Amino acid sequence: MAIEKLKFVHLCDFYGNLLTEKQRGFLKLHYEQDLSFGEIAARFDVTRQAVCDSIKSAETALERYEHALGLLSDFHRQREVFTDILTRLEGLEYGLDNREKICAIQYIRKCVFALMDSSES
Repeated sequence: MAIEKLKFVHLCDFYGNLLTEKQRGFLKLHYEQDLSFGEIAARFDVTRQAVCDSIKSAETALERYEHALGLLSDFHRQREVFTDILTRLEGLEYGLDNREKICAIQYIRKCVFALMDSSES
């Protein structure tokens, strides 16, 4: 459940402004403040079922946006590349031989160009 919770928190960060204010608010209360549907319903004087329907609708919308646009998956992919680049830069700083340094620099250059190309499309 924690992975699912984190997934929707991240999706809301990327696509939350595309939801209604009520959906966004219910999602944040449920996933970020860990309130139950019943607690949210009591706070807004609506039924528990209304909260459940709103959150489920918002989750479906967020997944549709991600499927269509892929911003979150692009973000994670870029983060992996940057982490790899940082690891290789650390290797350049601490004790690789010249051939390994050249290979690392060429790899880093290739990654940076690939990221630049993907951000332009």
